[in-house]
Amino acid sequence: MMGWALGLLLSGQAAATQEAPANVDAVTVTAAGKKVTLPPWSREVRAIGWPFLGLGADKTVLMFAKTGKAPEGSRYQRVWVRHEFRLQQVESETSPPVPYRSERLAQDIDCEARAYRSLAVVRYPENNLSGEAVAFNFSDRNWIKPEAGTFDETVVEAACMKPVS
Repeated sequence: MMGWALGLLLSGQAAATQEAPANVDAVTVTAAGKKVTLPPWSREVRAIGWPFLGLGADKTVLMFAKTGKAPEGSRYQRVWVRHEFRLQQVESETSPPVPYRSERLAQDIDCEARAYRSLAVVRYPENNLSGEAVAFNFSDRNWIKPEAGTFDETVVEAACMKPVS
């Protein structure tokens, strides 16, 4: 499953896939190569064209990622990262606070530096990117080198893999 998901992530085909909603596999192999059994709450989460990449260590968040279209002439890879949360989250820095259970982030990946920067996030009140979306831009767009073994490192590695010729 992971090879397939990484292949879609790298080729950008996932962005063009228009498939019917489907459940995320109950047992999946993550980028780290470990089998994970998804928690019962995740049964309502749909892949909706997003390759599944991981489950948070505390089993309260599912993580997906796929490539996007980078701006013309950009040396960076654009990636969309999606989080599905078991419990409602709150963006408390807004007035009124914005509750959400699903989000998608636009990130640039610098493969040469093995770093990423977050550009914008769109948050949804329900899982599966459902409900009225609220968008935010990141004011701090500094490049970040991901820590080893983290989901962020998995996204950078997947986005920077080159196909075998």
